Amino acid sequence: MPTLVRGGPQVTLPLCGDRNMSSYIVAGKADDPSFARAEYVAKQIETACPGVFFRFEMKHPDSWKKFIVDVFKKYDFDGYTEEFGGPLIWTHEGDLVGGITEFVQRICVEKFGMPNPPSVTDPIFKQIAADNLKQVKQELHRKANGPPFAELVETIVGQAGSSGFLVAPQYDERRSVVVSGAPFDVWISSALTEERAKLREDYGNGQPVRIDVGLQVTHVGPEQTHLALLHPRPLVRKHLVIPKRRHVREIVPEESADGAVTELEVPPSAFGGEAGEDLLSEDFVAAMEVLISVGGIATFMGLKRGPEYRHPLDTHIQVLPFPLQGTQGGEDCPRRYPLELQIERALRDGETSLKAFSFKHMLVPVVQSKADAKNQHLELAKAVVVAFEAARGTQDSYMLVFTTTWLLLAPLAECPKEGEQRYDAWLRLPPPPPCALAGVVVAEAIRREYPETAGLPGQEGEPLVSNRAVQEGLPEGSPEYGKALCEARISARILDVPAELIAVWMEPKA
Repeated sequence: MPTLVRGGPQVTLPLCGDRNMSSYIVAGKADDPSFARAEYVAKQIETACPGVFFRFEMKHPDSWKKFIVDVFKKYDFDGYTEEFGGPLIWTHEGDLVGGITEFVQRICVEKFGMPNPPSVTDPIFKQIAADNLKQVKQELHRKANGPPFAELVETIVGQAGSSGFLVAPQYDERRSVVVSGAPFDVWISSALTEERAKLREDYGNGQPVRIDVGLQVTHVGPEQTHLALLHPRPLVRKHLVIPKRRHVREIVPEESADGAVTELEVPPSAFGGEAGEDLLSEDFVAAMEVLISVGGIATFMGLKRGPEYRHPLDTHIQVLPFPLQGTQGGEDCPRRYPLELQIERALRDGETSLKAFSFKHMLVPVVQSKADAKNQHLELAKAVVVAFEAARGTQDSYMLVFTTTWLLLAPLAECPKEGEQRYDAWLRLPPPPPCALAGVVVAEAIRREYPETAGLPGQEGEPLVSNRAVQEGLPEGSPEYGKALCEARISARILDVPAELIAVWMEPKA
């Protein structure tokens, strides 16, 4: 005999045959323990009798009265008023069975020979009713607002991937490096230098980028102020970008017959420049809405007055869903990002910095006030704004990473200008994406054939980023000295010390 278990006592069921392929409809309020009991009984019967089928009409309490009155009229069921609380059971042919009492006695016990179910006061039915109400609310929300954000992202990723809109960057090597007990992932690409040169050429003067509209996920933020877009060159699966809607232009081709939008034009973040717009509370609200839905880290690089080398999308707030891992265990790794344990330990010990970083930075916990699920992202955004303002101070160029529980900000040193000594180094080895602060460092390969000493390992204690004048020992005042000062030399050893690679363009500790 089969045994039914649903969070309560085991029930041994008789083998009852198909009983003439019966089928029933069970209707009731989602939050009603009596409906939960009828559902429980029906599933017992279905388990024991494969030829018997039940359809469940589970209604939100607010819509129950209209529904059941329509049923009474449709099937001409007499003896009931609109105050009837349910549940009600009838056959697909329209024959009335009755309420829960009639259903248990006539169908469960007498027709199918099932044992009496537990009393309606059994705690299991209260729990089933709570689960049912939650399910109905989710379905109503889906009808009104579409699928949940995380599910929508998954769908759009599948569609965009099959359409060829997503092209993940290729890396020559993904290296695992542990520095002073802190694990880093170093993702090395020999194509980065060339790619960044092309980005400077195409977008270095603030030009917008056009992307296919198939990369748009949905609107997010307070009053839908932002767009959630899939990054066409994702660092991780479901990599999202969150620009302000007012900055994005919809493109309809002139030859379009139906006026459909085919592309979105996204300019670089308005943050850059002398009078650039700063991050606003609405940006954090939008980011938190996404983080709560998909999990992950949010990143941003505020870069004022610096030579631009990034894709326009990379200048906006981004969300990199977990796991953010490469070599260190991948999706099977218990860490969601490389520096997770170090950051959690620092927060637990009340520390405001990480031992792995030699440059100036501040780690701040995100402390939110209590809020219901509906307003959680608003309260978290308020807490992040407080943490951001505490960490930022007066800095106008910085790397920023935050989650729903912490924020880490590191100020950038002043960016070199064209013709200055370190400008060539900036072009060859600019600051990595801000996810470096979470332990994932994206860097260009240091080619060994690249001029003179650039590819040499170097000695411990020697500068990792210097210039030709230093490397060749040119005397000050020699004909080549001025020019050689501006020609960068980068040691290949820098890829073995990721924390120092990040530090190249960070403001040093006082």
